[in-house]
Amino acid sequence: MRGLLSGWDGLDPALRWLLRINLIALTSATILLGAAYLAGFKHTAVEIDLAVMVVSIVLMLVTPPLCRRYGAPAAIIGLTLSACLFAAGGTWATPNLAPLTVLLTMVPLLVGFPYLTRPWIRALMVVAVVGSAGVAALGEWRRVDNLNEIWWVNAVVVAVSLPPGVAVVVFLVRDAYTRLRDQSVQLAESRTRVVEVADAARRSIERDLHDGAQQRLLAMSVTIERARKELLAGRHESATALMGQLAATNREVLTELRELARGIYPPLLTERGLVAALQSTARRSTVPVTLDVADFERPSRQVEVAAYFCILEALTNAAKHSGATEVLITVRGLPHLSFVVSDDGRGFDRGAVDPGGLLGMEARAAAAGGTLRLETAPGWGTTLRGEFPTSPPPGQWTPEVNDR
Repeated sequence: MRGLLSGWDGLDPALRWLLRINLIALTSATILLGAAYLAGFKHTAVEIDLAVMVVSIVLMLVTPPLCRRYGAPAAIIGLTLSACLFAAGGTWATPNLAPLTVLLTMVPLLVGFPYLTRPWIRALMVVAVVGSAGVAALGEWRRVDNLNEIWWVNAVVVAVSLPPGVAVVVFLVRDAYTRLRDQSVQLAESRTRVVEVADAARRSIERDLHDGAQQRLLAMSVTIERARKELLAGRHESATALMGQLAATNREVLTELRELARGIYPPLLTERGLVAALQSTARRSTVPVTLDVADFERPSRQVEVAAYFCILEALTNAAKHSGATEVLITVRGLPHLSFVVSDDGRGFDRGAVDPGGLLGMEARAAAAGGTLRLETAPGWGTTLRGEFPTSPPPGQWTPEVNDR
């Protein structure tokens, strides 16, 4: 079963958990109702409910392979079809289930809101409104027209079907509350991290300017003064040599400033995207880099920037501290953006180093809806894995962010 559902592994953990709860609830209800049917509670309403539940389970099991290609939308569509079928079929067979089945038509909208684009959300709104009204009307019509005269038929179907359905709704509400609470905690933590990371970035830029360009500019001012004195003394050959030295130093300063500007924000990332920026970074790296990209679709700007700087930080650390002879960068774009940066260096003990750099990367990834996982140990190299399962695709309804 785990292999059959492995297509859900790439989804957001909360969505994956809800899909599995829904599948478990449907399967449990089907088994219980089937057992009741075999035990002698045989009736047309029970048979219809069994058929509807089996088809709903099949619809859910079709989605994992599709999720590998299409991500969360495939799972939400499968959940919508399953919920609507269960609502209509269950209401037709047992009108007493109408209060529950009306709620089930709204579940896909509540589940899919964080993961779908605006057109899909509007479509699910229509499904929720029209579906709930239709199911309610169907229930009233069936209740008057064909209410089961045998009391135990309704009792058995309601007793078996109602608890799993209510469980799905309860878990959905609980999950929404838990996520809201966790997001509040994460927001408070992220504010602190953002300030810390911004301060660290400013200190790093100040240090790079002081140790690099500033020192070279001071040396150039000394050289200019020496060249001036040589000219006044009539030693033109010596002055020419000093001017040549100044030209070489000026080129080095320009190179350092360009590198520093790329580290702040590379223009190539905006103009041509993540892959082009990584290719440029790989060519300039002091450690040989192999870049492996497949199924790449350019993500949102926020995700692209977060992924780039996390990869850049990992590559910089590998070049400065790991003693690595090779770095492999793997980027995958489907069903969502993910990357792996691994080196063959000496590795390190996480408890023995300053976690500031990793915290900065985690804060940047979290701000874009992603997660990072670091795997390292002394003598075993270092691997950084990043995923952005909740990243909004182009065109999704997301809050506007003003850059300053």
